[in-house]
Amino acid sequence: MITKNNITGIILSGGKSSRMGTDKGFLALNGKLFTQHVIDALEPLVSEIIIVSNHSDYDIFNKRRIEDIITDSGPVAGIASGLKASKTPYNVVLSCDIPLIKPEVLQVLINHISDNVDIIQVESHGKTMPLVAIYKSTCAETFINLLNNDERRLRHAVNQFKVKTITLPSELADSVMNVNTPEELKQLKMTINIKYFGQIAEVTQIDEETIEHTKTTVTELIESLTLKYPKLKLKDFKVAQNKALVSNETLLTGEDIAILPPFAGG
Repeated sequence: MITKNNITGIILSGGKSSRMGTDKGFLALNGKLFTQHVIDALEPLVSEIIIVSNHSDYDIFNKRRIEDIITDSGPVAGIASGLKASKTPYNVVLSCDIPLIKPEVLQVLINHISDNVDIIQVESHGKTMPLVAIYKSTCAETFINLLNNDERRLRHAVNQFKVKTITLPSELADSVMNVNTPEELKQLKMTINIKYFGQIAEVTQIDEETIEHTKTTVTELIESLTLKYPKLKLKDFKVAQNKALVSNETLLTGEDIAILPPFAGG
């Protein structure tokens, strides 16, 4: 029987993220960094989590961080490095840019572990995903040999092994969505908790609600709320995010929002 003692979680982080323009592992969704979302999905299912990154910023997550055995060589090097450092026979390998990932997806992979398969990867919306996959630690030597022969193509590396592909059920398919560009980031629905106070609560007829949205700024959120509660247009109010007053241009991070009536005297 495969237990968490037989499995290590490996997160590939700290890439160049040229299309996003910033390190994707430190982007936030619903008030939590992408990397932390991945850690939270892995934690119930693995004995250890390794972060593969050459950047010490990732030490804030308090997980074992290792560096690539060959720098600037993409996910092939990241996987090779993680597998070499692993102390268990099986490894859940994930990229850091899948903030919607759920433990249920990883459990599906774990349920298909068998002696005669080297790699188990998911398929979602017709696309196979070798960075949402389980790798045997015995794959390390082949990955290292490919690197030493200047081979950097991940799919070519994967094709050297016995691979099993698991098609995710529709209810889990979106949970492995990669976020590679600012446009894709905007498409993610954030969950936000909104509290209404004083005169504003009289307008909305509720004190609190949780909504899903795709808004980016406070202005966009206010516009959507005034469509829902037209009488808000007649009210003056201030907006606080995470207990601090913010301007309309402030980016939403998924933390608590408070809609406040004007303060006495200003």
